[in-house]
Amino acid sequence: MNRIQRSIDAVLAGELQIEREPNYCLKADRQVIEDANGWANGEWYKRVGIWSHFTPLNKQRSPTVPWARSMEQAFIDLKWTVPVKQARAGDVVFSRLPSDFGHIGLLGEGPGGRLFVLENATVRRGQSLGGSLNWVPLEQWGGLTTVGRMPDAWVFDAAPMPVPVVVKPAPVPVKSTVPTGPRVLLENEAGGWDNVAGQRITRGGVTVNATDPGAVWIALRGEG
Repeated sequence: MNRIQRSIDAVLAGELQIEREPNYCLKADRQVIEDANGWANGEWYKRVGIWSHFTPLNKQRSPTVPWARSMEQAFIDLKWTVPVKQARAGDVVFSRLPSDFGHIGLLGEGPGGRLFVLENATVRRGQSLGGSLNWVPLEQWGGLTTVGRMPDAWVFDAAPMPVPVVVKPAPVPVKSTVPTGPRVLLENEAGGWDNVAGQRITRGGVTVNATDPGAVWIALRGEG
């Protein structure tokens, strides 16, 4: 399951509280991403390594606080970008309006699978979620410059481990004690039958060649 979508749904339902003061777009989306992954405060910045991607203006004017424009630069430098037509829930979208600070939103699915942007903004557009939060159809989100795609491990739940199939060994056949192969039964004096297969035997003056497997059920009567 898309865990970013799950946290966005929690914001929409009022179950997850994120930054609602204006001008904190990067902070608001960071809070959603960190909630989705169970990360500590600021962990997303560390994993992206945003400090190595600060724009010159970000370094000059705000050397300790990342801007959305610097996060966009990080995604570009890391080659974590996709074309707009490939955008999906869990991606981040960037705009350079305003050009210095930049702007960021987080993509999620709305009704009918339509893509929406969750944003913290100074303008009201789309559906207002209270404070500075908007839920805006992607096609109404102006100024889009970059679609960033995080590693799948940050977006989707791990696939469940397959249940091992236990194959029971086939039962060992029980050896039969009944003689196998051709039988040649020769009536004995007690009224029973002897298996003389494979033998050449003379009884009552008659010789029986029981080496022939086709010889079966032979009764020899004594001279009378």
